[in-house]
Amino acid sequence: MKLTELSKTTIQTETSSELKSITRTRRVVDSMLWVIAAGSIVFSLMTGAPFVSSHSHWQWTGWLLPLLVDAALVLSLSADSILSRHGIESGRWPTGFRWTTGLASLFLNTWNSLSSSDWVGVAVHSIAPLLLILSAEVAPIYRRKFHEIELSLSDQVQEFTVTKAVSKKKTVLKDSAPLTKNQRAIKDGFLAGRKAVEVAEEMGVSPSYVYSQYKKMKDELDLTA
Repeated sequence: MKLTELSKTTIQTETSSELKSITRTRRVVDSMLWVIAAGSIVFSLMTGAPFVSSHSHWQWTGWLLPLLVDAALVLSLSADSILSRHGIESGRWPTGFRWTTGLASLFLNTWNSLSSSDWVGVAVHSIAPLLLILSAEVAPIYRRKFHEIELSLSDQVQEFTVTKAVSKKKTVLKDSAPLTKNQRAIKDGFLAGRKAVEVAEEMGVSPSYVYSQYKKMKDELDLTA
Protein backbone atom coordinates (compact mmCIF):
# COMPACT_ATOMS: atom_id res chain seq x y z
CA MET A 1 0.00 0.00 0.00
CA LYS A 2 1.34 3.43 -0.88
CA LEU A 3 2.20 5.85 1.90
CA THR A 4 -0.40 8.34 0.67
CA GLU A 5 -3.12 5.67 0.73
CA LEU A 6 -2.04 4.61 4.23
CA SER A 7 -2.21 8.23 5.39
CA LYS A 8 -5.69 8.67 3.93
CA THR A 9 -6.88 5.48 5.62
CA THR A 10 -5.43 6.64 8.96
CA ILE A 11 -7.08 10.04 8.63
CA GLN A 12 -10.41 8.44 7.74
CA THR A 13 -10.21 6.13 10.78
CA GLU A 14 -9.35 9.03 13.09
CA THR A 15 -12.15 11.15 11.66
CA SER A 16 -14.68 8.34 12.09
CA SER A 17 -13.54 7.81 15.68
CA GLU A 18 -13.81 11.52 16.42
CA LEU A 19 -17.31 11.60 14.92
CA LYS A 20 -18.38 8.73 17.19
CA SER A 21 -16.83 10.50 20.19
CA ILE A 22 -18.71 13.74 19.44
CA THR A 23 -21.97 11.82 19.02
CA ARG A 24 -21.47 10.04 22.36
CA THR A 25 -20.70 13.35 24.10
CA ARG A 26 -23.83 14.96 22.66
CA ARG A 27 -25.93 12.07 23.95
CA VAL A 28 -24.35 12.41 27.41
CA VAL A 29 -25.20 16.13 27.43
CA ASP A 30 -28.80 15.34 26.47
CA SER A 31 -29.06 12.65 29.15
CA MET A 32 -27.60 14.87 31.89
CA LEU A 33 -30.00 17.67 31.00
CA TRP A 34 -32.96 15.35 31.53
CA VAL A 35 -31.43 14.07 34.78
CA ILE A 36 -31.19 17.68 35.99
CA ALA A 37 -34.75 18.35 34.82
CA ALA A 38 -36.13 15.26 36.59
CA GLY A 39 -34.31 16.07 39.83
CA SER A 40 -35.45 19.70 39.74
CA ILE A 41 -39.06 18.71 39.11
CA VAL A 42 -39.12 16.31 42.06
CA PHE A 43 -37.42 18.88 44.31
CA SER A 44 -39.80 21.65 43.17
CA LEU A 45 -42.84 19.50 43.89
CA MET A 46 -41.59 18.74 47.39
CA THR A 47 -40.78 22.39 48.10
CA GLY A 48 -43.45 24.25 46.14
CA ALA A 49 -46.47 22.08 46.96
CA PRO A 50 -46.59 23.01 50.70
CA PHE A 51 -46.15 26.70 49.84
CA VAL A 52 -49.00 26.68 47.30
CA SER A 53 -51.22 24.63 49.64
CA SER A 54 -50.81 27.22 52.39
CA HIS A 55 -52.09 29.93 50.03
CA SER A 56 -54.89 27.94 48.38
CA HIS A 57 -58.52 27.39 49.36
CA TRP A 58 -58.08 23.71 48.42
CA GLN A 59 -54.95 22.46 50.12
CA TRP A 60 -54.91 19.21 48.18
CA THR A 61 -54.20 21.17 44.97
CA GLY A 62 -50.80 22.34 46.22
CA TRP A 63 -48.94 19.95 43.92
CA LEU A 64 -50.78 21.13 40.81
CA LEU A 65 -49.20 24.56 40.22
CA PRO A 66 -45.56 23.43 40.61
CA LEU A 67 -46.33 20.52 38.30
CA LEU A 68 -47.80 22.86 35.65
CA VAL A 69 -44.77 25.16 35.85
CA ASP A 70 -42.34 22.28 35.49
CA ALA A 71 -44.40 20.73 32.68
CA ALA A 72 -44.16 24.03 30.78
CA LEU A 73 -40.40 24.04 31.23
CA VAL A 74 -40.16 20.43 30.02
CA LEU A 75 -42.22 21.45 26.97
CA SER A 76 -39.66 24.15 26.22
CA LEU A 77 -36.72 21.80 26.74
CA SER A 78 -38.23 19.18 24.44
CA ALA A 79 -38.86 21.69 21.65
CA ASP A 80 -35.40 23.21 22.00
CA SER A 81 -33.76 19.77 21.89
CA ILE A 82 -35.24 19.17 18.41
CA LEU A 83 -34.55 22.65 17.04
CA SER A 84 -30.98 22.88 18.33
CA ARG A 85 -30.24 19.37 17.01
CA HIS A 86 -30.87 20.80 13.54
CA GLY A 87 -28.89 23.98 14.21
CA ILE A 88 -31.98 26.22 14.54
CA GLU A 89 -32.30 28.94 17.18
CA SER A 90 -35.69 29.07 18.88
CA GLY A 91 -36.07 32.87 18.93
CA ARG A 92 -37.24 35.48 21.45
CA TRP A 93 -40.63 34.10 22.44
CA PRO A 94 -39.40 30.61 23.32
CA THR A 95 -36.51 32.17 25.25
CA GLY A 96 -38.97 34.39 27.14
CA PHE A 97 -41.17 31.36 27.78
CA ARG A 98 -38.22 29.41 29.23
CA TRP A 99 -37.23 32.25 31.53
CA THR A 100 -40.81 32.88 32.67
CA THR A 101 -41.32 29.24 33.64
CA GLY A 102 -37.83 29.07 35.18
CA LEU A 103 -38.38 32.18 37.30
CA ALA A 104 -41.82 30.90 38.32
CA SER A 105 -40.18 27.71 39.54
CA LEU A 106 -37.56 29.78 41.38
CA PHE A 107 -40.29 31.80 43.08
CA LEU A 108 -42.21 28.72 44.21
CA ASN A 109 -39.03 27.22 45.63
CA THR A 110 -37.66 30.25 47.47
CA TRP A 111 -40.52 32.50 48.57
CA ASN A 112 -41.10 30.77 51.92
CA SER A 113 -37.45 31.23 52.85
CA LEU A 114 -37.34 34.74 51.40
CA SER A 115 -40.39 35.92 53.32
CA SER A 116 -38.85 34.78 56.60
CA SER A 117 -35.41 36.22 55.73
CA ASP A 118 -33.89 32.75 55.78
CA TRP A 119 -31.05 33.53 53.38
CA VAL A 120 -29.45 30.14 53.73
CA GLY A 121 -32.80 28.57 52.82
CA VAL A 122 -33.08 30.93 49.83
CA ALA A 123 -29.63 29.85 48.62
CA VAL A 124 -30.34 26.15 49.13
CA HIS A 125 -33.73 26.24 47.40
CA SER A 126 -32.37 28.34 44.53
CA ILE A 127 -29.84 25.74 43.43
CA ALA A 128 -32.20 23.30 41.67
CA PRO A 129 -34.26 25.86 39.67
CA LEU A 130 -31.17 27.90 38.74
CA LEU A 131 -29.40 24.76 37.54
CA LEU A 132 -32.41 23.94 35.39
CA ILE A 133 -32.70 27.50 34.01
CA LEU A 134 -29.01 27.67 33.11
CA SER A 135 -28.99 24.13 31.70
CA ALA A 136 -31.95 25.05 29.49
CA GLU A 137 -29.93 27.98 28.11
CA VAL A 138 -26.61 26.16 27.72
CA ALA A 139 -27.85 22.85 26.29
CA PRO A 140 -29.14 24.27 22.95
CA ILE A 141 -25.79 26.03 22.42
CA TYR A 142 -23.90 22.80 23.05
CA ARG A 143 -26.23 20.91 20.71
CA ARG A 144 -25.82 23.43 17.87
CA LYS A 145 -22.03 23.30 18.21
CA PHE A 146 -22.03 19.51 18.30
CA HIS A 147 -24.35 19.50 15.28
CA GLU A 148 -21.93 21.70 13.30
CA ILE A 149 -18.98 19.46 14.18
CA GLU A 150 -20.93 16.28 13.35
CA LEU A 151 -21.94 17.68 9.96
CA SER A 152 -18.35 18.67 9.18
CA LEU A 153 -16.92 15.29 10.21
CA SER A 154 -19.72 13.40 8.42
CA ASP A 155 -18.91 15.29 5.22
CA GLN A 156 -15.23 14.37 5.61
CA VAL A 157 -16.04 10.69 6.17
CA GLN A 158 -18.40 10.69 3.18
CA GLU A 159 -15.75 12.35 1.02
CA PHE A 160 -13.16 9.74 2.06
CA THR A 161 -15.63 6.92 1.32
CA VAL A 162 -16.54 8.26 -2.12
CA THR A 163 -12.89 8.94 -3.01
CA LYS A 164 -11.91 5.43 -1.92
CA ALA A 165 -14.75 3.87 -3.92
CA VAL A 166 -13.85 5.82 -7.06
CA SER A 167 -10.15 4.98 -6.64
CA LYS A 168 -11.04 1.30 -6.27
CA LYS A 169 -13.15 1.42 -9.43
CA LYS A 170 -10.36 3.06 -11.39
CA THR A 171 -7.81 0.54 -10.10
CA VAL A 172 -9.93 -2.54 -10.77
CA LEU A 173 -11.42 -1.45 -14.08
CA LYS A 174 -8.17 -1.24 -15.99
CA ASP A 175 -8.43 -1.20 -19.73
CA SER A 176 -7.31 -4.60 -21.01
CA ALA A 177 -7.76 -3.38 -24.59
CA PRO A 178 -8.28 -0.04 -26.33
CA LEU A 179 -11.82 1.21 -25.75
CA THR A 180 -14.15 2.60 -28.36
CA LYS A 181 -15.60 6.06 -27.89
CA ASN A 182 -18.90 4.61 -26.62
CA GLN A 183 -17.17 2.19 -24.24
CA ARG A 184 -15.06 5.03 -22.84
CA ALA A 185 -18.17 7.17 -22.31
CA ILE A 186 -19.96 4.30 -20.53
CA LYS A 187 -16.96 3.61 -18.29
CA ASP A 188 -16.64 7.30 -17.40
CA GLY A 189 -20.35 7.39 -16.56
CA PHE A 190 -20.01 4.34 -14.32
CA LEU A 191 -17.00 5.78 -12.48
CA ALA A 192 -18.88 9.06 -11.99
CA GLY A 193 -21.86 7.23 -10.53
CA ARG A 194 -24.25 8.37 -13.25
CA LYS A 195 -27.46 6.50 -14.06
CA ALA A 196 -27.35 4.16 -17.05
CA VAL A 197 -30.45 5.77 -18.56
CA GLU A 198 -28.81 9.21 -18.52
CA VAL A 199 -25.66 7.90 -20.19
CA ALA A 200 -27.73 6.05 -22.82
CA GLU A 201 -29.74 9.16 -23.68
CA GLU A 202 -26.61 11.28 -23.94
CA MET A 203 -24.90 8.74 -26.24
CA GLY A 204 -27.99 7.92 -28.29
CA VAL A 205 -27.81 4.17 -27.59
CA SER A 206 -30.27 1.78 -25.96
CA PRO A 207 -30.40 1.74 -22.14
CA SER A 208 -30.16 -2.07 -22.19
CA TYR A 209 -26.72 -1.83 -23.81
CA VAL A 210 -25.46 0.57 -21.15
CA TYR A 211 -27.02 -1.61 -18.41
CA SER A 212 -25.14 -4.64 -19.74
CA GLN A 213 -21.83 -2.74 -19.71
CA TYR A 214 -22.53 -1.44 -16.20
CA LYS A 215 -23.23 -5.01 -15.06
CA LYS A 216 -19.92 -6.26 -16.47
CA MET A 217 -17.99 -3.54 -14.63
CA LYS A 218 -19.91 -4.17 -11.42
CA ASP A 219 -19.16 -7.89 -11.66
CA GLU A 220 -15.45 -7.06 -11.98
CA LEU A 221 -15.64 -4.99 -8.79
CA ASP A 222 -17.52 -7.75 -6.93
CA LEU A 223 -14.83 -10.27 -7.83
CA THR A 224 -12.18 -8.11 -6.16
CA ALA A 225 -14.27 -7.27 -3.06
